[in-house]
Amino acid sequence: MTPSMTQTIPMPQHAPPRGRTVLVVDDDHALRVLFEMYLESFGYNPLLAADGDTALRLAAEHPEIQVVMLDVVMSGISGSELSMQLSTLLPEATILFCSGHPPEELLRLGIEAPASRFIQKPCRPLELKERLGELFAPRLAA
Repeated sequence: MTPSMTQTIPMPQHAPPRGRTVLVVDDDHALRVLFEMYLESFGYNPLLAADGDTALRLAAEHPEIQVVMLDVVMSGISGSELSMQLSTLLPEATILFCSGHPPEELLRLGIEAPASRFIQKPCRPLELKERLGELFAPRLAA
């Protein structure tokens, strides 16, 4: 074999498609991994955060984030407070609230969100794909 035959061909580095990055904020490791698998299979670029501090750091580092999947009830900072801080850092991003609690729990926690911005955990992959498609559709049409 000649040296040229054994050389590794560099693979092109592709930037994430603009507007297709999703930040997942959930303190449950298994759910983060599951959401990551779902999002990658749908063609999205997931970023994962186990807590509010990590979410805020990633939001500051990745202004391309267009959707934040935010667990409503986590240890540490409240989902309501974190959503306000993330909205300041990412004013163009949509917050998709996720909870194992019923939607009525959002109001008790001080979060006002339309049904289109809430998804009940656990969710089926197709349900998540459809909800994300609805959230991204106006961005892709613009």
